[in-house]
Amino acid sequence: MTKLSLGLLGAGEVAQLIHLPILQQMQDRYQIAALYDPSPSVLNAVADKWAVPKRYDTVETLLADEEVDAVMVLSPDQFHGEHARAALRAGKHVFLEKPACLTVADLQSLIEVQQQTDRQVMIGYMRCYAPAFMQGQKLLQQMSDIRYARVRDLICEGPWFFRKWSEVVTPADDISADVLTSGRAKRMADLKAVCGEDAPPAILKSYEVLTGLGVHSLSAVRMLLGSPRRVISAHVGQDGTQIHALLDYGNFVTSYECLIDDVVRFDATIEVLSRREELSIHYDTPYIRNLPGRTVFQASSESENSSQTFGPFYKDPFQVELEHFHDVLTTGVPVRTHLHDAVRDLELCQEIIKVAKLSFLRKYNK
Repeated sequence: MTKLSLGLLGAGEVAQLIHLPILQQMQDRYQIAALYDPSPSVLNAVADKWAVPKRYDTVETLLADEEVDAVMVLSPDQFHGEHARAALRAGKHVFLEKPACLTVADLQSLIEVQQQTDRQVMIGYMRCYAPAFMQGQKLLQQMSDIRYARVRDLICEGPWFFRKWSEVVTPADDISADVLTSGRAKRMADLKAVCGEDAPPAILKSYEVLTGLGVHSLSAVRMLLGSPRRVISAHVGQDGTQIHALLDYGNFVTSYECLIDDVVRFDATIEVLSRREELSIHYDTPYIRNLPGRTVFQASSESENSSQTFGPFYKDPFQVELEHFHDVLTTGVPVRTHLHDAVRDLELCQEIIKVAKLSFLRKYNK
């Protein structure tokens, strides 16, 4: 099996808790060859722990390493487009964590750069690689006359879970002031480019929630049902961590609900209903490794009723997507989650925000 030399741009929470442990288990496919992080303390601690042979203090120097075949862009969201474009121009393949970018303009610029190369870019929509989801795709083919779909992300955030079993190395106040200032300014500029200069904090926060959490579910629904025609209605709670949207699919509607709170549970579910069938796909928190997903299919007739549970599926979706990335680069299979679909996902997030903002401003007279 061909072994790929991989460089990581960013060594934060997701890299430490998820990607690096999985890559260590996939040494038949990948060598973790190089690491970049703007924090010297994080860079050295993480490289020491995972025995990464090369450490770089700039993105440019890592990308200039001719021994690196591909990079994983794990940097803050506002830098995804910039870092992915630089990687492509340096001749590297790119695994790009979601969201691909924060604005459609940034993403379109990335697509233009990729089209000028023969390099591959794959979006890390890990829920689309979950065995429970792929089982659901197969079962959906048995359904006709879809009448309703319901999607929800009711979650407690990751730190409550991972602090029970691991620690994350955080910067020891050693990221340069210029990097911090420019990063914050870039993020705010991107958020206001989408939400408007007059957007209240709750609307800005809700767009961060949609692109950071909601896009997982919305991309999976797109792969199941396609993109909606329009956003019928959308509501954002005052702090931006409660979102509800009703999506128009022509013959049926899809409800998306999102809530981030401090109740310790992770309820991430997709449900699709026809007249006589119901399909449900269940995910658990990714912050505890190998928690199982499952798929349930119920079918009813005039005289009979049956319910089948598929799973529990213990294989980690992050591992499945990295296996696919390796196959893309070594065998030529098509990318399953690519940039053009990410445009559709960002456009939907932006439309939800547009509709929610009008409702929010009317409600609070701001």
